Amino acid sequence: MFGCIGRLGCLLVLAVAGAIGWFTHDSWYPKLRERLGVGPAAVKVSAEKWEPLTPEGSARARLAVGRLSSRNGPVYVDVAAGDLAAYALDPALRELSHDSAGAEALARDDRLYVRAMVNIADLVDAKSLGSLGSMIGGRQEITVRGRLEVVSPGHALFRVDQIALKDLQLPSALIAKIVGRIRPKDRNAAMPRDAIPVHVPLELADVRVAKGHVVLYKLVP
Repeated sequence: MFGCIGRLGCLLVLAVAGAIGWFTHDSWYPKLRERLGVGPAAVKVSAEKWEPLTPEGSARARLAVGRLSSRNGPVYVDVAAGDLAAYALDPALRELSHDSAGAEALARDDRLYVRAMVNIADLVDAKSLGSLGSMIGGRQEITVRGRLEVVSPGHALFRVDQIALKDLQLPSALIAKIVGRIRPKDRNAAMPRDAIPVHVPLELADVRVAKGHVVLYKLVP
């Protein structure tokens, strides 16, 4: 009996010691890792997520870009992927989907993704899909991936490098055809076939996507 009580006492002491160690680990754990020659623990990055495209988001992006235009404004601003897509790609999105409700955007690696429900017949002739034309029709989810590049003051291009219908990635030849359907009709004939023109402020110098964030950089004279 006393042996049992003794074992319970030991377990209780260990439990209390463990609790104290856990609540104070911020003070001793880094020193222990340093003494053992172990590098700092990896920092967890928040998961990438799809963000809705809304008029409110477009307004937020417009205000953020406006800060770059200010003489005493910051040299860069961080905007949400959904806000930037709603602001910069609105004309193309209207061509992509007449009912843009439910459209979403995602920043991943160095690319911007936009997805929406569209009527396939509005984008590409079923004959262009070959045997897939009989399998895919009606309204489907389409995902467009590309990179936003500033080519000159006030002008940028959204260079589309991938289009997928559901989980089906379309061939490069079809990408050019679909881009041709959704970009403005008054496009420059010399523009790359995979590019959608985007009007941007004169002060915008560069757009970079990293770790789920979109950063806009100011043109510094």
